[in-house]
Formats: sequence, C-alpha cells, structure tokens
Amino acid sequence: MLGAVSYVLAADGSRKRVRVYGTTRKNVADKLAEKISDSNRSPPVAMADSTVGMYVAYWLNSVAIHRLRENTHARYAASIRLHLNPGLGAKKLARLTARDVRTFLDGLGTTCQCCAQERDSVRRSCCTIGQCCAKRLSPLTVTYVHAVLKSALEHALREDELPRNVARNVKTTAPRPRRFQPLTAPEARQFLRKANGDRLHALHEFALRTGLRKGELLGLHREDLDGGTASIHRSLQPPAPAA
Repeated sequence: MLGAVSYVLAADGSRKRVRVYGTTRKNVADKLAEKISDSNRSPPVAMADSTVGMYVAYWLNSVAIHRLRENTHARYAASIRLHLNPGLGAKKLARLTARDVRTFLDGLGTTCQCCAQERDSVRRSCCTIGQCCAKRLSPLTVTYVHAVLKSALEHALREDELPRNVARNVKTTAPRPRRFQPLTAPEARQFLRKANGDRLHALHEFALRTGLRKGELLGLHREDLDGGTASIHRSLQPPAPAA
C-alpha cells in the first residue's frame, strides 16, 4: 500500500494536512489531485468580511502552494507569519490603502520589531527591560515582504476581488547589491593548504573549483558524482525562521 501527504485549504482559510493511500502511484496521485481539486472548489471566506490575514492565508495555501518550490513557499509563509500578519493582518482587505502599505513597510525598516511585536515580553529581556536591541529589517527583507503582499493582492485583482492592487503603487528602497571579492588563484591555493587535513577539505576544494552555491554543495549525494561529472539535482535550504 502506497501513501502520500499534502495540504489543502480548509473552510476557514487555514491549511489542513491530508493523507491518501492507494495500490499504485497513479492511484495515489489521482486521489491526491481529487482532494486538492475539491479544496480549490470550496469558496474562500466572503470578501466583504475578509481581512488581509485571511486572504493571504487563502492565497498562500490554495494558490501559491501549487506553483512555488517548497523552500520558496516556506519563505513566503515566514514573511506572512512574522511580518504581514502582525502589521496588516487585521486590516479589512477591501479597505486597504496605499498609505496603509507604505506606513507598514516604513515601520518595518525604521522600528525595532522586538518592541513593535512585543517579542521579548515572555523572556523579559531586551526591549522589555529598557535595553532596546533596535532590531530593524534590512531593505532587502522589506522589499521581499512587499513582493509577497503584491503577489497576493495581484491574485485578488485577477479574481475580481479587488478593483486595484494598492501595493503596486508603493515603492520601496531598492537594496544595494552586495559586492563580493572572489579569492585570487594564489589566495585559493593558500586557503587549501591551510585547510589540508580538515574533514571538509574536499568540499572546500570542490567549491573553489566549481563555484557552486552552498545549498547546492550541501545537497549533493554520492550518486551525483560520476566519472568526473557532478549532477546538481537539489539544494539544501535552511529551515524557515520561527516566530
């Protein structure tokens, strides 16, 4: 007996875990597709009463989940949980304005998020004892949160749930691209000499010779290396940040 697990949209807009079983892979895939199809046919919460938080939950778990890679979906979910919901989640979707979005994004970049969300109230540290850590989001993170919101509202616009995408009219400061200075050939050879004997020496040398990203290097399996050729099939990603 074979089985598979996926997530479908529940009636309240949240995501629900479902499991199906079958005798063949095709049988399992058909049953899973039917579950997802049934979920997508269920209408989301009435837009007249929908909040931003309710709609982005519907969009993330019913729409975006089918077109995003797993790690990208996890990053979207983290942005929504950590930033969008605390800042705009309770706002009525139909009443959301460009000013609301601009004020929210400005706050992410200029206000300590520990203080704004009272994250240290349980631990009784940092901001709650008068020693603010001034933990603000980087311009790159603010731009990412903005992009997630724009994507969700763009879908609402396509479904005729909104007359316009107000997040589109808000401009964020473009983050400066980080410039990296690669090692020169003599520096790379010196590094490998110093790393000789280290248990990761082979990984260091492979990284210098191929230029692969860290996630691609760490995602390699032994069977991916064959006859002097490396096949990249996966990338190991860090887990999404916790609340």
